[in-house]
Amino acid sequence: MFKSLKLYKDQSVDPERILSSLVDFGYKRQESVSAEGDFSRRGGIIDIFPFSFELPIRIELDNDLLTYIKAFNPQNGQPLWEHNMVIVLPVKKAGVSRTVAFTEEFPLSNFVDLKAGDYVVHNQYGIGRFLGLEKIRIQGKSRDHLVIEYDRQEKLYVPVDNMHLVQKYIAFQARRPKLFRLGSKEWQGIKERTRKGIQKMAWELLALQAARLSSQGFKYSLDTEWQKEFEKTFPYTETPDQAKAMEEVRLDMESGKPMDRLLCGDVGYGKTEVAMRAAFKAVMDNKQVAYLVPTTILAEQHFTNFSLRLKDYPVNVHLSF
Repeated sequence: MFKSLKLYKDQSVDPERILSSLVDFGYKRQESVSAEGDFSRRGGIIDIFPFSFELPIRIELDNDLLTYIKAFNPQNGQPLWEHNMVIVLPVKKAGVSRTVAFTEEFPLSNFVDLKAGDYVVHNQYGIGRFLGLEKIRIQGKSRDHLVIEYDRQEKLYVPVDNMHLVQKYIAFQARRPKLFRLGSKEWQGIKERTRKGIQKMAWELLALQAARLSSQGFKYSLDTEWQKEFEKTFPYTETPDQAKAMEEVRLDMESGKPMDRLLCGDVGYGKTEVAMRAAFKAVMDNKQVAYLVPTTILAEQHFTNFSLRLKDYPVNVHLSF
């Protein structure tokens, strides 16, 4: 069973136990958090930058009661958005997971942001309706449980220790989902069909990747002097992640293998500059580049940016809808 630290609003906690758990998970205490694996404490406030989170979280304690959990900007400490529940994993989990087979016990998400009335999916019992938290006395001790209502008003009480098995139900259609009945085999049948479908898709993806690796792509030339001059016109200082992405894209383009790279990042993380440098490198080898965006406004913004950055070079920039 994997280790995890589960935190949720209105939880009775021992602050020292939280800190000792973080140390046990491989986290390091700092004056302030700036990278995954950092944590700090200032009185009743504990900041944590959990493994696999994009942003750190801040929890505030009123004596032994956890009053809120919020993501915040590590640059200025500004609170961003609130979470109801979070699951903190060990920082060394990534290395361990390579040797541990995936099971339903593994958390599907680090966040369990639920409110009463939300539809949820329990890995073992299917779709139900979340009713809230309820304290239940077990062997003389009061423990919090998630209460989930299923078909025919059957109720499932899930200890918060197992809340990683519960996820918010998300669907593209607005219609109300069907509630499953506890003890039926319908959910298990759906999971089995889904498992087979995923396995089939995985084999197809592996075959496609093998075909790509065995084929030959265009090998771009090494960076020109113009490339270096162009990159110097970037008006900001590259972040470490941005610089790493740019270097990896450059190596991809010069390798001669079909490029297959997905670049992910939130708004303002500098993805456009990575794409712009790759586009310039392609044009230097007499290639055309198409830059696709989902909205007219974004297309106009990028057209303006590309035009300004390329105005001193013999490159044509056009906008099409």
